Amino acid sequence: MQQFRRILSIILLILAFTSLSGLSNEGPIDESAVLKTGNLTLLQKKEIFLEKEMLHISLEGDFAHVYGYYELINPGPEDEVTIGFPVDFLKDSEIYGIAWQQESLPYYQLSDENGKLEIKEYIDEKPQVVIYDGRKRDVLRRWYVTEVKFPANSCKKLVVKYTVRNSLLDMDSVATFFPLYSDRLFTYFFVPNEGWGNDIINWFQVIIDVRDNIETGTVIKSLNLPGVSSYGGLFIYETENFSLQDAPELKILYDNSASLLTEFVNAYQIKEDNILSLRASSKFTDHTVDKLMDLDFSTAWVTGKEGNGVGEWVEIKLKDFCLQSVGIINGVTSNEKTYNSFNRIKKLKIEIEQDEYDFFADRAKKRKIEQIVDLEEKELSTFNQKAFAPFISVLADLGQTFNKTYRVRLTILEVYPGTINRTGISEVFLMGYKNDQEFIYD
Repeated sequence: MQQFRRILSIILLILAFTSLSGLSNEGPIDESAVLKTGNLTLLQKKEIFLEKEMLHISLEGDFAHVYGYYELINPGPEDEVTIGFPVDFLKDSEIYGIAWQQESLPYYQLSDENGKLEIKEYIDEKPQVVIYDGRKRDVLRRWYVTEVKFPANSCKKLVVKYTVRNSLLDMDSVATFFPLYSDRLFTYFFVPNEGWGNDIINWFQVIIDVRDNIETGTVIKSLNLPGVSSYGGLFIYETENFSLQDAPELKILYDNSASLLTEFVNAYQIKEDNILSLRASSKFTDHTVDKLMDLDFSTAWVTGKEGNGVGEWVEIKLKDFCLQSVGIINGVTSNEKTYNSFNRIKKLKIEIEQDEYDFFADRAKKRKIEQIVDLEEKELSTFNQKAFAPFISVLADLGQTFNKTYRVRLTILEVYPGTINRTGISEVFLMGYKNDQEFIYD
């Protein structure tokens, strides 16, 4: 995804400079090919009844892992029926190829008491037109179909297992370093093509497990199951005489941008071989400047001179690095006591020395960026070390530039006072990418 994002960013950059009609330089960078998945369905009218159904849905990042258990009753003579599992794909995915579809539905399996069943695939000839993300989209329904033999007066047990990438639409712009992550949406629909007998499930249960996602900063925004019980990230819904015809689509809407942004920051954080030097105006005991870039939030640099730290600074000199964003974890975040004891920065000055690269002339000149930044006070209770990106105070967002940077200096101008009159920073983030290209200078 990262390589694709950078290639697309270059295209967007060209559009931003060459557009004569005021086109936006924002564009999509990521999307799932799957819009929604559906219930096991009889593809012809038969007197086969759905006695029990249990769905277990587990969220993992952008994906949902689904386990479906079905007990089917044949009250009549021996019969063979055709059963289909529907998946709605965006028709655009045909353009981008089968790999995109496979990435969005990487695993599917249907089994009975004797093991895996043979599956064939069919696609509805006529696409559906839906409104998705505010625009019309063509959707093709693909059926994963199998033949199931029912002995007379028998009960058949089927298990469906699959993994699906939930609906998303992430955007990117050359004007900012950070991408914009959309909410994720898992959608499951129940309306059958022909239907199970009377389309009533005698016993129906849904278990939704979002515990792992919540640990990594995910917020569940909505879950449209009335009467669902919640147990710390485990949602359980159970009912009798569940009507397939009357059931709305099951939708789980969630925001996992904290985890995604954290992965993004880690991917673009400067590497050690691009740092020439890291120094500070002073230090307090063992809170040395090297603690600023160790990705350990239990350590910090703390000012050593007497006073609240105003006027003290840290400076990083770089080599062969195109800087695109600067951020810090403000304060000493090892625990609540240290966070409240040491001062946090309220205002600072950031200085950046870098090239200014002319994309079309393929030439560069030196420039210095200097600006004053106000930092919002943050509550440590909102700090999740597994998904720390929302806690970063962004000091500079230079967009997706090609400018080499040589020096970054941060100078403290004002602080939020703690009980100890010294100021700390737990981490500094210099985000961008290595570039050892030699430029021609004016």
